[in-house]
Amino acid sequence: MVAKHLVSAGGFLDVDPERAYEHAKAAMARAGRVGLVREALGIAAYHVEKYDEAVRELRTHRRISGSNENIALIADAERGREKPQKAIELFESAAELELDNDARTELVIVAAGAKSDLGDLKGARALIEAEDFTQKPSGGLVRLMAAYSDVLRLHGETEMADKYEELSRRTAKATGTLFGDEEPDPNLGVEIETVEEISDEELIEPGDKAADDATPESDAAAEGQSADESAAKAADAEAVDASTDSPAADESSADDAEAVQVPAKSKTHVSEKELKKVKVSEEEIEAELDELLEDAEAGDASSAETSEAPEESDTSLNAADNADPEEPGVSYRLSGNQ
Repeated sequence: MVAKHLVSAGGFLDVDPERAYEHAKAAMARAGRVGLVREALGIAAYHVEKYDEAVRELRTHRRISGSNENIALIADAERGREKPQKAIELFESAAELELDNDARTELVIVAAGAKSDLGDLKGARALIEAEDFTQKPSGGLVRLMAAYSDVLRLHGETEMADKYEELSRRTAKATGTLFGDEEPDPNLGVEIETVEEISDEELIEPGDKAADDATPESDAAAEGQSADESAAKAADAEAVDASTDSPAADESSADDAEAVQVPAKSKTHVSEKELKKVKVSEEEIEAELDELLEDAEAGDASSAETSEAPEESDTSLNAADNADPEEPGVSYRLSGNQ
């Protein structure tokens, strides 16, 4: 967790110093005895202009690690505390120290600024002119020429100051160093890639395209299969309807059979109208009656011992009943007044 806070503090230092300071404070709360943590907090405090804390933390780091790497930063923090004389004393004491070129150049710039704060412009100019302007281009050289340009402006040498400022800007551009009035790029170190838009057709593989082409045929086959299934279901439904309707059909067929089996009316039946159309003469009637009476007398003679002779009307009825149905001369019984 401490390492993550330190990395975040270093990443946000030039972009968001306040956030870098918070991460450094969080690391300090977890590992306050680590020199690297004290250094990170001192640098972050310097960038947010907390100079008292910056001096305390950077001196602690120097005492723990024995490094003089941040001596120029300590001196400039003393200037921020409005103690330029302490910055000059620190510069003078560093003559006995083995500092690399960048560290020495930075300390000279701070000392010149401290002399300017005290009003000693000639001493500030002398300190900077004593340095080597022909050294290898670097960030230290960029800041040295920029500081010299500021000193020249204080002396009223504007034209010479502009030349050194322009030279400083060119060197900064060549070395990738930020000039004093430039802001850091928030996307610095971020790799941006331009992605070309890929069409949907390019994303489709040949196998997928063949499958898409075969889709209409498969759809047609599926539709044909569904049509066959629908027809089969319809046929089954009709069969079920026919089986449910069969009792009614059987009843209707039975009724028809009964109607067929009903016997037709007898051809010997004669309606009343037809009887009225028949013309029988009196002679025929008398001859018929005589024949009936003769038959009746023959029957009475045989049954005289058991019963008395019936009346004339009853005799005629009995004779008619006992008449032979196959007698050729009588096809029906005449009724009427005699």
